[in-house]
Amino acid sequence: MMGKNMNTASRAPRGLYLGTVEIKGIGGFQERFLSEMLDKGVKLRRVRCADGILTAVISPLSYRLAAVTAKKYGIRLRAGKRSGLYFAAQRYSRRAGLYAGFIVFCLMLSVGQATVADIRIEGDAPTAQVVRILEECGIKRGVSSHGLDLSQAERRLLLELEDAAWVDVSVVGCRVTTTVHNGTAMPEMLDDDTPCNIISTRDAAVVETVVRKGKLVTQIGSGVQKGGLLVSGAVADGGEHVLYQHASAEIIGEFSETREFFVPYKEVIRKADGEKTEFRYLVFMEDVYPLFWGEAFVEDALYTERTEIIGPLGAESPFRIRVGTYTRYTEREITRCDDDCIAEFRRLRSDFEENFYSEYDVISVVERLIPDEKGLRVAVDYTLRGNIAQEQAIGVDLTASQKPLAELPEAATS
Repeated sequence: MMGKNMNTASRAPRGLYLGTVEIKGIGGFQERFLSEMLDKGVKLRRVRCADGILTAVISPLSYRLAAVTAKKYGIRLRAGKRSGLYFAAQRYSRRAGLYAGFIVFCLMLSVGQATVADIRIEGDAPTAQVVRILEECGIKRGVSSHGLDLSQAERRLLLELEDAAWVDVSVVGCRVTTTVHNGTAMPEMLDDDTPCNIISTRDAAVVETVVRKGKLVTQIGSGVQKGGLLVSGAVADGGEHVLYQHASAEIIGEFSETREFFVPYKEVIRKADGEKTEFRYLVFMEDVYPLFWGEAFVEDALYTERTEIIGPLGAESPFRIRVGTYTRYTEREITRCDDDCIAEFRRLRSDFEENFYSEYDVISVVERLIPDEKGLRVAVDYTLRGNIAQEQAIGVDLTASQKPLAELPEAATS
């Protein structure tokens, strides 16, 4: 009965990575032998006891212990088929040239990793300009990868590359990787030669004006509606004609908005804290090789990724192990007390202000509690201050630089 159970539980001979030895034991106290081997942590695979004969597969490193234990319990133990790395290494153990060649290969690889062999440019910068700046900083192919002044190269790239907002220069093995990201593009503006007015982006009260070009048509303290004219690009020349200009100004307005936040007492939340499934890839240069069978995907899971550096003798190599991890989402129902609801409301309000009001000055905040049996509901009245100016092209036919004032289109004078 015992032999049947062990045979069922150990069908897959996994874990014997150095090799395997098939053993055959005849007679003796076989159950005691197996119990002692398991107590000593020896891995036994494909165990079978039948008709007084014991067969199993063990690691070659455990064979000597198995022989001693078998003799202790009166079992005649014989070794059968041998296979695996352990025995292959024994066959070549006296070939010193093989090991010498491997050591020389590792030394050459280590020396190669200490020299810059490749320079990779990633991001938004022009390659030729980046390479020139790196060479001026002493970073080029063929130089030692140790002692490179990466900080100086990053400073030069930030100063000399137009629109560069973030720069990273790093050395991994024999490769120098330079990554450049430009800043967020400014909103599209009308060309300076395009006549335009300045209109309001929202209902507000004007509190401050800075007009660089154009005619201010509103006053400090006055109210304006969304889309209302603030600065006109149509300016009279003192006579009967009008000049069309590209108006430019900053109009600071004060306005109010109300936002509502709700935090329920009971809520089902989903968190990525369930079972983890990993998929490994071997990465060489630009090539990626999966180290698994099947599809690397898990439904309803959060995907994260990390890269592990591998290399001989402590040196980095062009090989990487990429590990992709899928963490399953789990659902749980939570119940909040009043203090928990208030804390969650504070977090929601802080995130909202950071995401939507970062470009405005918050003048005042008034919170109003709205009764709700299902949770905490709060209305927040904001008083904000910021630039409300927006350019709007003047829709006129400018066949000449000047036109009579009487012919000025309504869009330019409204």
